[in-house]
Amino acid sequence: MAKLKFQNVTGMPDILQKDRRFYDMIEKAAFKISSYYGYERIETPVLEYAELFEKGTGQSTDIVQKQMYTLKTEGGDILTLRPEFTPSVVRAYVQHGMISWPQPVKISEIGPVFRHERPQSGRFREFRQFDLEAIGDKSAALDVQIMFIFSQILATLGIRNVNILVNSIGCAHCRPNYKKTLRDYYRGRERSLCKDCRKRKKVNILRILDCTDEKCERLKIGAPEVVDNLCVECRKHLKEVLEIMDEIELPYMLSPHLVRGLDYYTKTVFEMFPTEVEENERPVALVGGGRFDDLVKLIGGEDTPAVGASMGIERVIARLRKQGVTAPALKMPRVFLVHLGDLAKKRTMKLMEEFRLAGIGVREAFGRSSISSQMELADKTGVDYALIMGQQEVADDTIIIRDMKSGSQEVMPASKVIKEVKKRLKK
Repeated sequence: MAKLKFQNVTGMPDILQKDRRFYDMIEKAAFKISSYYGYERIETPVLEYAELFEKGTGQSTDIVQKQMYTLKTEGGDILTLRPEFTPSVVRAYVQHGMISWPQPVKISEIGPVFRHERPQSGRFREFRQFDLEAIGDKSAALDVQIMFIFSQILATLGIRNVNILVNSIGCAHCRPNYKKTLRDYYRGRERSLCKDCRKRKKVNILRILDCTDEKCERLKIGAPEVVDNLCVECRKHLKEVLEIMDEIELPYMLSPHLVRGLDYYTKTVFEMFPTEVEENERPVALVGGGRFDDLVKLIGGEDTPAVGASMGIERVIARLRKQGVTAPALKMPRVFLVHLGDLAKKRTMKLMEEFRLAGIGVREAFGRSSISSQMELADKTGVDYALIMGQQEVADDTIIIRDMKSGSQEVMPASKVIKEVKKRLKK
């Protein structure tokens, strides 16, 4: 088969009708549950100034160094397709003066994000995330609330067995001491690190703990743990997080080397994985997030605590399919409109709108002219009733109702057909 001239960009797949139902199902569940807890939906632009992510996400992150899609406009602006939501949400919080609103401001958002990386299982260049952010409160309860909401979203969708890995990466007061301890551990071990981690050791040593290279993971086992280097405040915050999770029976595992791949995190970080994985299968995080108490100030706002997380929708869909979960089937109409002749077609188009206003779904085949071809399609569609209008019915202002199962037909005034169809569909 000859290669098509135009195809979708690698790593940016089309979402066809049957796949779209999964997205709709996830979106509906995510917004329904999060809105109960006070998270309101916003939409931020797909394009932002590149500096927002360079400063917010962090210069030392893989996202900024390797994965951003950046362009320069004719006017000289340097813009980036958003690689994540948090900096955009915080920018909106600062720009629109949300600090004056009742705190915390709870925000939800869904949409595409873009990262230039090698497409593989669970990783695309254009993918979709559902994002929650709570800005303006330092309570550990909010950290847990966001984890709990995501666990409920996943459970509602059918993913009930989830591991929540939790850690604290400290704050600006205690993290420098931990970084020093970490440098001491890796000193003399540079040759055992991958090429990227040898660079990370110089730029941001914490990034080494986020590496999934087999050599680096083996070396990480003996690395010092951040929880042993927390200040009093960070230790207290972590203790409160774990106590609340115990109280509401939200299962978790303390993961002492979990740091996440973004520079803005402080204190709590977490990831959520499915517990049931096949042998030799590398678990893929469905949700990841944490606290970012310094980001609002870094972007130009006041000193404001915050916490948030994002869920990878394509990853959730892949997990649902692996578990045999299917998206809700499209609800097929039970009525088919059949016409003969141009005048009947016009009348049928008007009747179709009347059925829409009455809340009754119908199908039609305006592109087919013969009754036999339309009836054949009605039969394949599996409708219960066909409504037939020809030249005689137009003249008499009537319509024929045909029961597709029994084959019986009845002629009635067109003005009464909607009422009659409603009555029959209730049987």
